[in-house]
Parts: sequence; C-alpha cells; structure tokens
Amino acid sequence: MLRVSMISAKAGMKLAMPVFHPESPSRVLLRSGFELDSRTILRLRELQVRGVWINYPPLSFLLKHASPEVIRHRASVAGQVHELLDDLSRGTHADLEYASYARTVASLSQSLIDNPDSNMLLDEVAAGGDEDLEHACSVCFIAVLMGLKMGTYLEHQRARVSAVVARDVTPLGVAGMLHDIGMTQLPDEVRLRWRETRDESDVEWQKHVEIGFHMVHGRVPPAAAAAVLHHHQAYDGTGFPYRRRADGGSEMLRGSKIHIYARILAAADIFDRMSRFRDAEGRYAPRVRILSHLLRGSRSKKLDPMVMRALLAVCPPYPPGTLVRLSDGTDGVVVGWEPADPCRPRVMIVDPSLTEESEPGEIIDLSQSNGLCVAQAEGQDVGRDNFYPINRSDFCLETASKLLHNAAELERHRDHEADRFKRSA
Repeated sequence: MLRVSMISAKAGMKLAMPVFHPESPSRVLLRSGFELDSRTILRLRELQVRGVWINYPPLSFLLKHASPEVIRHRASVAGQVHELLDDLSRGTHADLEYASYARTVASLSQSLIDNPDSNMLLDEVAAGGDEDLEHACSVCFIAVLMGLKMGTYLEHQRARVSAVVARDVTPLGVAGMLHDIGMTQLPDEVRLRWRETRDESDVEWQKHVEIGFHMVHGRVPPAAAAAVLHHHQAYDGTGFPYRRRADGGSEMLRGSKIHIYARILAAADIFDRMSRFRDAEGRYAPRVRILSHLLRGSRSKKLDPMVMRALLAVCPPYPPGTLVRLSDGTDGVVVGWEPADPCRPRVMIVDPSLTEESEPGEIIDLSQSNGLCVAQAEGQDVGRDNFYPINRSDFCLETASKLLHNAAELERHRDHEADRFKRSA
C-alpha cells in the first residue's frame, strides 16, 4: 500500500483503499481494486481529491493500518453529520438524536479498539466537497483516536467520575460531530467572511460557540456541551468565550480549567483546518509542517502539551505509506515510526518508477542513521520542518502518561502518610 498524490498518479495503478466522494464522504466513489485510467485520474483531480492509496506488493503489510471495518464506521459518522447539516441548511427542524449519534461513535471507537493498527489518521482530508461536513467528520474521528490513546490522562483530568466514565470517548466523539453546529445559524455574510479571512478575532464569527452550546444544551451530556462551548479556548488563556462569574464579571479560562474534551477538540479542530489551507501556489501544507507549526509557532502554547502528544500519536508527521526523499537523494516510503522520535521514521527504499513488480527494498531506520533525514514529502521540501526530541517524554504520550501516573501515585502516597501521621499524633 502506497500513498500517491493525484499529481503522481498513473494509469494502471490499482486502488488499495476506496475513494470517497468529496461532496458526500459517506458515499464510495471508487472501490478497492479499481484500476485507474487517465480519464478517472483527470476526474479525481477536478474533484480536488488530494491523493489515493494504491496496491504496491512490497508494502502489502501496510494494509493492516487500513481496516475496512473502521472505514465503514467512519462513513456512518459522515452520513449522520450530512443528514443533520442538510436539515439545518434547509431551515427545517433538526432533532439532535444523541442516542443515535452515540451508538455510531461507540461503534466507531469499538472498531478502533478491535483494530489497533488502524489507530492513526492515514488519509488526508478531501477538498472539493462541503467544508463544514468534512471538517465535522474529521474532528470527530481525530478526537476519538486521541481519546482512546489518552486513557490515563482522561482519568487524571476527570477525577470526579469513575474510571469507566472518564475513559468513555463516546460523548467526546459526539461533541466532535457537533462542535461547529452553531456555524449553521450565523448570517451568510459572517460565514463568507470567515471562509475568506479565517480571522478568529471576528466577534460575529466567535458567536458560533455560544449559539452551538444553546443548540445542544440539555440534549447531549454536559461534558459534550462544554466541549462545544469551549473548543476555541486556548491553554494559555487567550481563547474565547470568556466565562461569566457569579459577581457579574468575566474571566478567561486557561489550563486545566478548560474541560479536557474541549482541549482535545481544540487540537483536532486546528489540525484539520490547517490541513485544508492552501498556499498561493495552491499547495496543501505537508503534515509535518502543520505539526511543526503547532509545536514551534505562535500556537505552541495554545494546546495542552499532553493533548499535543496525543495528536502526534494519531497524526504522525510521516504516516506509513508516505513517499519521501531522504537528504542523500534516496527515494523511499515510510513503513514505521516511533512516537518518541516521530520525524525519524523507518523508510523502505523504493524504485522511483513504482512498478508493482519491484522487489522489497532495504529498510533504513533514520533514528539510527546519523545525519540522514527526510528532506522531501508530499512533493515539498520539509527538512526545516522536522522536529526532534531532547527527552523521550517530549513527544511520546505513553512515556509522559507513565510519568504523570507515577507522580500521581507518589502524591497519593504522601497524602496517605500525612493522614496517618495526623491520626497517630
């Protein structure tokens, strides 16, 4: 299985994964096994499909990352979101059927649990369909992926509820589906202005979170409603909306005062939106550049560091199947990676002609190759976008979670000893 951009797609290539219609993500446009021809390739380019997964026998083992079951449940999410947004766009009454949404998300999360190798975002977003629909589906999926990886942290952040309730990602996934529902009620000129400028300081646009909260309040669990309201809160306290105090004043939310669901949605939301941005030449930013910006740029303090690690865990900078060129000019495809050092993946050398008859190439582990790095990905130079750890816990969610768990256990032990000392005094 190999990820090929539509620019590099050639007639005769056979699809390893289905292609969904950009305007209706729940509808299969081309099925697995379909052989591309020049006419189909042209049509996919017209639909702004960014890339396809093709059969490549030397990499058949990568198919484990693409579970048909997961794909099917993800399509079910898209179908429900499409139906809801369609009702809202026509001005008809739309019932928020939480029980139905919850069953769909629960089935999706169970399919991910049953297929652990599919616990990452392999495919990029479509680009030619309804942006609101695509965005809601992607945020839901990424948030569920992140939540399933964050069990320990969810327990830590939701200490007031049982461990089973804390780890349940169903309300989180539903919140992802509905997080921008308030956008549907904004005036057309406000929505148009947002699409043209992406100006988050637009006060009229900011109202969508409170509108959305009022639409879902009392119809979804409180934690999910809170996530809809606060998914634009920043970890450093620079987000919105302000929280009203009992004395009539207001205050900014920051850090752990923001519900963990909202912090997860904030990361999924900005990652997906940045994935849809195109530069002046019409090119989408490579995934590694987006993640690098979130770690280094102006947004580096806006995301919960543990949530950022979870995002890296499910949205690696170079997903398996990605074509890359190394700094010595070698062409290869990513076949594996380690969360602790995500920008130094394992790369199999491939023949640039990408014929199905090619033999498996040598595998290079960049974490063991001094000076060698990924120089190009998705057809763009990315050498300066790579980021590397100083400590193992810098990017690895599992390592950071263990440190957090050990610290919590030590704190509980200290509290126990202090209580025992007081009783004996």
